[in-house]
Amino acid sequence: MLAGLLLIFFGSLYLVPAIAKEETSRVLLIEIRGNIGPSVAEYVKTYLEDTGSFEAVVITIDTFGGLGDSMFQIIDSITYSEAPVIVYVYPEGGQALSAGTYILMASSLAAMAPYTIIGSAQPVVNGVPSNDTKLINFLIEKMHTLARLHGRNETQAARFITHNDNLGPEEALKRRVIEIIARDFSELFQKANGMKVKTIRGEKALHLANVEIVKAEPGIRYHLLTFLSDPLVSGLLLSLGVLVLIVGLSSPGFGAELVGGIMIILGLIGQGFNLNWAGLALIILGSVLVLYEFYSGGIVIALISGIILIGLGITLIVRAPPGVIYIAQDWLNHLLNVIVIVAAGCGIIFGFIMYKGLKMIRKKTYSLIPEAEIGRAVDDIPAGKEGYAIIAGEYRKVIAIEDVKQNQRVKVIGKKNNYLVIEPYREQS
Repeated sequence: MLAGLLLIFFGSLYLVPAIAKEETSRVLLIEIRGNIGPSVAEYVKTYLEDTGSFEAVVITIDTFGGLGDSMFQIIDSITYSEAPVIVYVYPEGGQALSAGTYILMASSLAAMAPYTIIGSAQPVVNGVPSNDTKLINFLIEKMHTLARLHGRNETQAARFITHNDNLGPEEALKRRVIEIIARDFSELFQKANGMKVKTIRGEKALHLANVEIVKAEPGIRYHLLTFLSDPLVSGLLLSLGVLVLIVGLSSPGFGAELVGGIMIILGLIGQGFNLNWAGLALIILGSVLVLYEFYSGGIVIALISGIILIGLGITLIVRAPPGVIYIAQDWLNHLLNVIVIVAAGCGIIFGFIMYKGLKMIRKKTYSLIPEAEIGRAVDDIPAGKEGYAIIAGEYRKVIAIEDVKQNQRVKVIGKKNNYLVIEPYREQS
């Protein structure tokens, strides 16, 4: 009896680790929606820099396309990711056209939701489909390389460019440019579990039976760049910036040239200009405006504009450190939020203090005192001599036209050079 109980007890000890072996697989979820620009490339690149702790990365995509430079940055980030990357055209009825198709072909595992579309990957330059053989040949070979790397149909991959083919999920699966059709994440993980995918680091099996999804949350920087990357916004900023700059240069002195320069910088950011240089330029411009405010003490708007520009510059420059990241990206996003909030609070407080200081500086002193201003003599002042009197709460240099005794009430009747002219105050009868 005792031996049987001991056998059951020790047997249970061996069973516990066996049950615990079914660990939860962590999967990073990144969402791409709308136009693909610098903000999306930055967002994807930042989170894919360190994916070693994840079983896989899922990138959902719903886009009509975007900038080529940003697309290639995303492709490189996917290619060199430590964890296999699943690109999933989602939700139902969505699309991954143009740049989205290239990104899909770069994935370790390609999936589509029902009623989605991929294709139309011919390059567009300045709003016009390009037939430049140099560009077309490069993109075709890029598609061939991506399809070959992941064991997909190279011919169909090239046809997305040469013939602008558009495929639904069933036809894409049939032509071997995707591997899975899934209605939702649950079905996606169920079908992907146990599959072997090809990556640049070699073949790897996916273990997605029990998944914990960790969503990559974009921060303030992402939303700012998304706004600036909108083609309409960036185009307006560049066009209006050039016009305002021309007006400012033709009529200097009103600050229009500075406003035009700032608008051009923001427009260039939206077009993919280097963010670090753009952020540094905004910080320098903001610092110049703040220093100008201290020097001139005359334009509060310069101070406010300077603080805003410095905040924008810091927001553009601050990002996850390069290389291996030892701090969670979510924590870095929260840190950036705190920096922005603290900077805004300090800016408001600093601006309020400056406003009050400038208000005191600009406060009209009694360099020209209206007649009938009443004060009090500080000491005895003989007629025609200089002395001091308290006028309107201030010590002022005065000249008396009659003898004045200490603490005697006096009346200001005029001004001579830098002195106020006073006489004894006489009550009206």
